Amino acid sequence: MAQIFHRFLAVGVAAVRRALMVGGDMNAPVPQYSLTRRKNMRRTVLRVGADGAVRVSAPPWVARREIDEFVASKAAWIARRQALADTLPAPLTAGLEAEQLKTWIWEQLDDLMPVWCARMGVEPQPRVSLKIMKSRWGSCNALRRSISLNVELGRRGRDALEYVLVHELAHLFESNHGPGFYALMDLHLPDWKQRRKALRAR
Repeated sequence: MAQIFHRFLAVGVAAVRRALMVGGDMNAPVPQYSLTRRKNMRRTVLRVGADGAVRVSAPPWVARREIDEFVASKAAWIARRQALADTLPAPLTAGLEAEQLKTWIWEQLDDLMPVWCARMGVEPQPRVSLKIMKSRWGSCNALRRSISLNVELGRRGRDALEYVLVHELAHLFESNHGPGFYALMDLHLPDWKQRRKALRAR
């Protein structure tokens, strides 16, 4: 009898805790989400994609009930992000728009690349490729002295393109996002945090 009581109490406490997190409604539904288990993760991470889909990554040892509670606690934020996703253009795919954006980016890089390579002491200039990327704005291979930029940046404007360019050029000197990397960003592009915030907000 005691075991049954304690089990009932545990379920009741969990329900109350969940209700408090989602605004007092014990019957509040958990937003639909897809779950990926990753052994090297230490915490649960939730993302809302450009398509409005909710994706959760979690360590194997986190119980599904805890993940449900975590997602439920973010229901209001998820709704806001999904509403924003509805106002954004469709994800970029290969085609006429992508080619037009590439043309615009190359025109901007004709001006930006020599200026920033001179300012940052990058010599020779790295090779640049433009790609449609799903989860990154850019990437850098310091050994090959090459950088890749997301064609989507053509939709985001010159300030965003310039920020990502400087970010990747900094990786030629600092491979990770340590203090040395951020010191370079602060030195060469003091408003980089504002530009990153604006880019992430869209």
